[in-house]
Amino acid sequence: MTLSLLFYCRSGFENDCASEVMEYVSGKGVEGFVKAKPHTAHVVFQGHNPDDVISLWNDLQLSDLIFVRQILLCSSLYQDLPEKNRTVPLFKAFEENFSGILNGKKYLDDLFIEALDADEYKEVLTFCKKFTSPMLSELKKNGYIIGDKNQRALRLHILFLNGQSCYIGLCAPKKASLWFMGIPRLKFPSEAPSRSTLKLEEAFLTFLNESEREERLKTGMTAVDLGASPGGWTYQFVRRDIYVIAIDNGEMASPLVKTGLVEHLKEDGFKYRPYKPVDWLVCDMVERPSRIAKLIAEWAVRKMAREFIFNLKLPMKKKHAEVKECLNFITEELNCEGITFQLKCKHLYHDRDEVTVWLRLK
Repeated sequence: MTLSLLFYCRSGFENDCASEVMEYVSGKGVEGFVKAKPHTAHVVFQGHNPDDVISLWNDLQLSDLIFVRQILLCSSLYQDLPEKNRTVPLFKAFEENFSGILNGKKYLDDLFIEALDADEYKEVLTFCKKFTSPMLSELKKNGYIIGDKNQRALRLHILFLNGQSCYIGLCAPKKASLWFMGIPRLKFPSEAPSRSTLKLEEAFLTFLNESEREERLKTGMTAVDLGASPGGWTYQFVRRDIYVIAIDNGEMASPLVKTGLVEHLKEDGFKYRPYKPVDWLVCDMVERPSRIAKLIAEWAVRKMAREFIFNLKLPMKKKHAEVKECLNFITEELNCEGITFQLKCKHLYHDRDEVTVWLRLK
């Protein structure tokens, strides 16, 4: 039995994901290698020592990695599955690989029958939906209890590449993505002026838990939105009754302005500074990542906002290296001033060639 770590990522970002994974495992003193094929939306890490792989999986949090959507402890690839009655061999393979991990406990948090988020696997999703019910039945027939919230249980994933080949994996829900395929299925609000609103909504869901959102996105707060036009990010604050100073030479959506919660200033986002500190600064301006990092660091050092969400655009090839440089710059600037802070970064589903960064000053 050989177990590996399998990481979901956006198609086209496999090299950046692989680079980040290898940097992480090397930092833990673990030896191994990654397999990353372009446009397959996943990376596999194989350790030279099987115990090291288990230790890594136990330690890893999804928030530790930027370009990763989901983390699975997985089997080798199973191939040449029969056309019919796949549930029996897959159940046997599941127990052969993971009975030691489950330690005799027949509880599972849930079952996800998934495909990868790449064009070549889209047709597989239809099969996955049909296969979920039979596989659930097979698990229950063999004594497994699914979804008992009184039990701290692992979630079973079966990741199909096609109808005859798949990986079998486990994840710890509290340390991994809660979403099927690692993708939040957010509904675009019809009243929002642009689809970019989904990026900020996903950022709130990713970086803040429910109680934190209630506490730190409250009526009466004030936000600054740099590069606000036409108002996709501003909308997320307005819907929460938060006052927004929208900075952009472009026009803002009229319905947002009419709410009375938006002050639109036609100014340069790099030059504007508030006359007093605000609760939130958000920024989705199209500019070099290093210039955005410098701008955010200045706002943070001068404590002109308490909390920040901003995007770093990444048209360059070595995206991971560029992001690291920007995050290190912000970290060094704040450390020099003795400012305590939290800083996290994620390549969100609704991002494209960019990553989203969250910063909070304590």
